[in-house]
Amino acid sequence: MKADLHVHTTKSDGSLTPREVVRWAKNKGLDVMAITDHDSVAGLDEGRDEAKKLGIKFVGGIEFSTYSICEIHILGYNIDYKNPDFVQELQKVKDLRKERNVRIGQKLQDLGIKLDIDFASDGLGRMNMARELVKKGYCKDINDAFDTYLKPGAKAYCEAKRLTPVEAVKLIKKYGGFASVAHPKKYLLDKRLDILLGGLKQFGLDGIELNYPSHNEQDRRNFSELMNKYKLLPTGGSDFHGDEDKNFVYDLDPRTAKKLHV
Repeated sequence: MKADLHVHTTKSDGSLTPREVVRWAKNKGLDVMAITDHDSVAGLDEGRDEAKKLGIKFVGGIEFSTYSICEIHILGYNIDYKNPDFVQELQKVKDLRKERNVRIGQKLQDLGIKLDIDFASDGLGRMNMARELVKKGYCKDINDAFDTYLKPGAKAYCEAKRLTPVEAVKLIKKYGGFASVAHPKKYLLDKRLDILLGGLKQFGLDGIELNYPSHNEQDRRNFSELMNKYKLLPTGGSDFHGDEDKNFVYDLDPRTAKKLHV
C-alpha cells in the first residue's frame, strides 16, 4: 500500500485544511494517510470523514514536540484521542506551547514587528509565524524568517517547556497508541540515537520513521540496523506542510499496516 504517515494541516502549522490534505493525498494515489499535527488532534475528525468519502484509509495521528538532549519529535498513531483523560493531558501540552508563543509574540512586538496572529491560539507554530513574516515583508522567505527571528539563537526565539521523549511515549501508550520517533536524521546521527531508541523501547516505543524525504540509502541502512536491534517497526512520511511540492510516497510495511489496523 502506498502511504504517507506524516502530514500537517491548518490545525497546526500546515497551510491546507484537513479536508484539503486528504484530497491532496488522494490525488497522489495514496492508499493510506495520516494527519499528524503538532501537539493537536483537532483535524482528525474532519480528515477521517473526508477520507471515508474518498475511499482512502485514514490513520489518526499527532506529532509531539519533546526535548531531551535536543529537540525530538515523537509521532503517535491511533491514540484514543477522545478519551476525556487524554483530552485533559493534551491540554497541558497545548498550554506550554501557547505560553512559549506568547513570549515570541512579545519579542517580535518589542522589535517593532506587527503580525496578524493570535499568539495564544491553539495549534500555532513557528511556521505560521514565518509565513506571516514573509507575507508582511519582514523577511524574504521562510528560511530567512527562521534564521533572523525564529530558530534557536535568533532575535525572537524563546525556549519552550516541553514533554520529554519518555513522557510522550508513555502518554501515547497509555491511551492505546503506536509511538514512533520522527525524522531521526534531523537531530541524531551518532551513538545518541542508539541510546535514545534503547531507552524509549523500555517504555513501549513501537517504531522509527525510516522513510523520510531527506533520508538517503545509507541513512535507511543505518536506521534499519537500529530498528532491527530494538525490534521496532518502520514508519514513513513526507512531513508535508502545504507550502512545498513533496512527491514522497513509500510502500507501507505489512507489519506496520497490521499494527495500525489498516
